[in-house]
Amino acid sequence: MPAARFRDFPTYAGRELRWTANTDRSSMIDSITLPDVVVDLRREQVVGRDGQRRELRPRSFDVLRRLTASAGDLVSKDALLTDCWPGVIVTEDSLTQCISEIRKVLGSDARDLVRTIPRRGYMLVLPAEPKPPAVPADARAPLSFWPSIAILPFDEFTERPGTYGALGAGFAEDIITELARNRNITVIARQSSFAAKVSGGTAADVARLLDVRYVLEGSIRRAGERMIVNAQLVEGPSNRHVWAERYTFAAGEVYEVQDELVARIAGTLFSGLQSYEQAASLRRPPASFDVYELTLQALAHMLQFSHAGVMAALEEVERAVALDPTYAPAHIARGFCIATDAGMAISGAAGPERLVDAVQAIRHGLELDPTLPIGHRALSYALLLTGRCDEALIAAERGVALSPGDALALAFLSLAQTAMGRYAAALASIDRAIGLSPIAPGFFQGVAASPLYALDRFDEAVRNATEASFRSPSYLMAYVIAAASCIALGRRDEASTWITDLLRRSAKFSLALPRLANAYRYDQGMAERFAQHLRVAGLPG
Repeated sequence: MPAARFRDFPTYAGRELRWTANTDRSSMIDSITLPDVVVDLRREQVVGRDGQRRELRPRSFDVLRRLTASAGDLVSKDALLTDCWPGVIVTEDSLTQCISEIRKVLGSDARDLVRTIPRRGYMLVLPAEPKPPAVPADARAPLSFWPSIAILPFDEFTERPGTYGALGAGFAEDIITELARNRNITVIARQSSFAAKVSGGTAADVARLLDVRYVLEGSIRRAGERMIVNAQLVEGPSNRHVWAERYTFAAGEVYEVQDELVARIAGTLFSGLQSYEQAASLRRPPASFDVYELTLQALAHMLQFSHAGVMAALEEVERAVALDPTYAPAHIARGFCIATDAGMAISGAAGPERLVDAVQAIRHGLELDPTLPIGHRALSYALLLTGRCDEALIAAERGVALSPGDALALAFLSLAQTAMGRYAAALASIDRAIGLSPIAPGFFQGVAASPLYALDRFDEAVRNATEASFRSPSYLMAYVIAAASCIALGRRDEASTWITDLLRRSAKFSLALPRLANAYRYDQGMAERFAQHLRVAGLPG
């Protein structure tokens, strides 16, 4: 990344914070409720009457925020250009374009709201008694499914405590941009995060100030010929460290490695946050759970792949759907739980015929909110179990596109790619998922074992399957991949031991199960070899 990008940043940060940080906090407006939309200035998002987000470029948000800070007063064109394009020479055309974009997203009354004062500037006139838009519950609910986070500028251990330099600000801004691509998380706008950094205080203070659940803070320092970057994720309410990581690289390569490092931090951050949210849900008493907490806990239970976990998950998703029939993630989680149970005979109560119900439940959730990455991920898995692997791959790719850096999305993409016979791509996807997750779920190694077996890398398949069986003992696909690989290696007694252990855990497990029947669906030769190896190992047909 070119160094010039950061040389201008301190001017931008300092200038944009002068009119924000020096404004009386009690008089600042964090959101605007209008007849057609709600504008959240801290999170830089606009939500319409239909509950859908409306896109607005960050620079246009800068202009809108500046107008909001002086609502009811004229803001000259010169002031807008100076505050919103600091250190950059632009024409009034850039400002005019931003005003046009703002009016477009604000709706039918936009010209009355953002008024042009001829030859002088613009004025934001807010309604005296704004009426909130009639956003249906199903449109509002998905927003609560996303954890919120503030990314603070990284410390550079400068001589002025409480300040940050160009490189630290640049890292934070790039992480914000990377995370904001993910529909599974709400990221506070850089202006608010940077202003909170200047105000000082602990991560808990910042979380309270910005009303977020998590705060990412970090530092950059030089140690001889090496640069060291530390990053820590903090849970705001408890001020507890959730995750921390250290990265080192040659000091002269800072701009060459920055994009890769930002992608790694953002991906690891998201995966770590997701794992922490699910694990935390299992520690909370369920008596007072709302629909969000029930759905989150059901997914955490389901990913244990155990009989007890499945039974708990099925009960929780039914409660969640009954509590709020319009909550899209609950329907998606219900479909995913049914599909997993039916596909792998975990509870023994759901047969393959339940897969139709699973697909319908997931599709209903996606009708309520088509932007939920978890919906496309779940749909991919359910379709794979029905043998519609080409559709499953499309859904998995859509889930990854909506949720970049999501390790789980990449894991389910790997499953679909394996079923389609794209083994090298499948292995690359799951390797990336393992690299992104600070503590990758145990079953990830089981997912990796499938393409390794197909690529004739049997020893590696056994090692990965063995690790998966230790870390996620109820992920039964690890047992069958290990058994098939052992037969390929001529280790029949070892393969038989794997199958014996498998049947002890699930007496109804057989070659006829949808998960096994479709593991290598589009490679008939591989499917036949897999089935034959498992028959020799002793798995019933």
